[in-house]
Amino acid sequence: MPEKILGLDIGAGSVKAVILSRGFRGGRRVLAVRRIEINESGGLPEALQQLFADPTFRGSVCMTAISPGLLSFRNVRLPFRDDKKIGQTLAFALEPLIQQPLDGVFIDYRVTARGEQSEIFAALADRSLVGERAALLAPYIRETAVIDIDAVPLAAFLLRRPDFPACAILLDIGARDTTAIFMGKGRIVHIRHFRFGGETATRAVAEALRIDFTAAETLKKSGELPEEAGSAIRKTCNRFFSELKNTQAFLRGQEGLDEAPARIILTGGGARTPGIAEGLSRLFAASVEQTNLMASGGFEIDAALGSSWDPAVMDQALALAARPLGKGSGFNFRQRASEARAGYGEFRDRLKKGSVVALVVLLLAGVELGLDDYGDRLRLEALKKEINTEFRKRLPEVKRIVDPVIQLKGKIAEAKKLAAGIGDATGSATVLDLLKEISALAPPDLLATSLTLDGDAVGIKGEARNFDAVETVKKTFANSKYVKTVAIGSTNMMKQEKGVEFDLKIILKK
Repeated sequence: MPEKILGLDIGAGSVKAVILSRGFRGGRRVLAVRRIEINESGGLPEALQQLFADPTFRGSVCMTAISPGLLSFRNVRLPFRDDKKIGQTLAFALEPLIQQPLDGVFIDYRVTARGEQSEIFAALADRSLVGERAALLAPYIRETAVIDIDAVPLAAFLLRRPDFPACAILLDIGARDTTAIFMGKGRIVHIRHFRFGGETATRAVAEALRIDFTAAETLKKSGELPEEAGSAIRKTCNRFFSELKNTQAFLRGQEGLDEAPARIILTGGGARTPGIAEGLSRLFAASVEQTNLMASGGFEIDAALGSSWDPAVMDQALALAARPLGKGSGFNFRQRASEARAGYGEFRDRLKKGSVVALVVLLLAGVELGLDDYGDRLRLEALKKEINTEFRKRLPEVKRIVDPVIQLKGKIAEAKKLAAGIGDATGSATVLDLLKEISALAPPDLLATSLTLDGDAVGIKGEARNFDAVETVKKTFANSKYVKTVAIGSTNMMKQEKGVEFDLKIILKK
C-alpha cells in the first residue's frame, strides 16, 4: 500500500495539515487538506483536537516543525571533513558558546562548506520543547517521525530544483513572525527569525486610520488602501527590510554568502501584504516570486481540493509531508531524541559486555598509547598554529600573544561590560539600546560600514545616495533621546559607484 504521511504546520495563528500518499514508484497524491484557526478553536490543544476528530488525519506518520524563534543557531568551524568526527566533537565545540547545559538541548547541524576546515551551521532545541511537541501529538498519530525547523523543508524542496539560483532567500511571512532562510551554493547557510508578520502591517493600518484591527485586516486584504494606510505599511515594512538587508550584508562579510541574492521567494499568508514584494524587489534588485509547490512539484490532487488550495498558506505543510526521511533532508530533532534514548540503552548493554574484553584492551593499550601520544602532539601543534592565526585575525591590534585563550576572554569580558552598560562607556544607555536606536532610525538605503564606541562618543562610517541624504541621516540621529550632538566629519564621492562615503560623530547624553 502507498505510504500516508501527515504534514503538520503549526503556526502562531492557525494549524495547517496535509495528508500525502507516497507511492513506491514515486507518485505523490494529496488526499486531505485542513486549516484550523487557533483562536477560533480556543487554543492549540483544542485546534488539534478538532483536526484529529476527522479520522482521515488520525493514526498517520507525522512530519512537523518548530519556529526558529524558539531555537538557537551557531556557526562553528571544525578541522574535520568526516561526518562521524563532526558528530562526535560538535557538542564540545558548542559548549562554550551556549548558555544551556549540553544535556538540556538536542543539536542538529548542516555542513555548509568543506575544505581544510568544515563550516558547520548548528541548530539547538531545548529537550523539553521537543518532548512537549511529541507529547502534544502522541494521542492522535502513529509516530512523530520528524520535528524540523519552519520553512526548512520548503527551502530544501526548492534547492532540489535544477533552475534554482546560486544565492537566494526564502521568506516565510506568517501572521506574527517571519522565518528567513539564506541559501547559497545549494545549501542552507543561515536561518533567522524576525518579529514581523502580516499582523504587524495590519496594526500599522489600524493606528494610521484609527480603526479596529478587524476592519484594518479586511481593508488590507482588499488591496484598496488610502494613502495614509499605504504609507504606514511601507514604514513598517522598511524596518523589516532594513534588518533583512543588514543580515545579508553580515553574511557576505562573514563569507557565508558569496554574492547578493538573485531571487527572493515568498510564502506564508503575511507575504500577501501590499507592497512587500515590490519593496523587496526594489531594495535587493532581485526577482521576487511566490511559492506554488502544487504546480511545480508534480503533486496530484482532486479537483475539489485543488479548487480551494492556497499555496501561500499550505505549501509549508505540503513540503513537510513530502520531506524525505533521510539525514541530509533538513533538521530532525525527533531523531536526535531517539538517538539519545538509544544511546543510553546501548551504553548499558556495552557496560555489561565490556568486562569480557577489558583485559584484551589493557594489553593493547601500552602499544596504542605510544602511537596516540605522538599523533596527539602533532595535532596539538597544528591546533596551536590555527588558534594563533585566528587570534591575529580577530584581534590584529594585539602585538604579543602570550595566552590567546585568556587574552580573548579578557576582550570578551570587556565587551560584556559594555553590552551590560557597566562603567561610563555609554552613560545612561546600554550598547544594545544604542544599536536598537540606530537600527530603528537609520534609513533603509543607508549602508553602515563601521561603528565605534569611545566613552560617550559614537563614530559611524557609511555610504549614502548623495550629500543631501547624509544631511538627512544627521538630522534623524539628532532627534534620538540618547543623542546630545551630531557632527558630520569627512564626506567623499565614491570613485567606482554612485554615492557618498561619510563619517558621523555622535556625542551621547550623560
